[in-house]
Amino acid sequence: MSPFHIIRKGGDVIMDRLLGSIIDDYTLYRIIQGIIIILSMFTVYIGIHIALTWRSITKLQGNSVDIISQKGSFIRSSVFISITGLFMLSHEFFEGLEDLTPDSTTYELFELIAFSGLVLFLYEWYKILNNIKKRLR
Repeated sequence: MSPFHIIRKGGDVIMDRLLGSIIDDYTLYRIIQGIIIILSMFTVYIGIHIALTWRSITKLQGNSVDIISQKGSFIRSSVFISITGLFMLSHEFFEGLEDLTPDSTTYELFELIAFSGLVLFLYEWYKILNNIKKRLR
């Protein structure tokens, strides 16, 4: 149990002190799950666009040096993948702890941040490939 929980006489846990007066844990959990579902659909959409754009670039004889040579995009992509890895690692690490396990809302928040990093990474690649496709036409 974290120090942000208050326990009633009957043993039920009252919301976290920080957000307890604004929103309860279950509602926050459901909101985070909804955002993850929307991000999942967006990931599929961008993944399909990346695949189609890549196919179009290879037909137009695109050069892979154009993709790799964009230093700013490479750095942003690296940051997004690092965020994804860090929060997925945190999610799995806290899952293995017995005594200090956070609640399910915290797990979902880690998952949301990790998934957001993945979506941003895919969007960055989509922008790179789309710009190359426009230059080749």
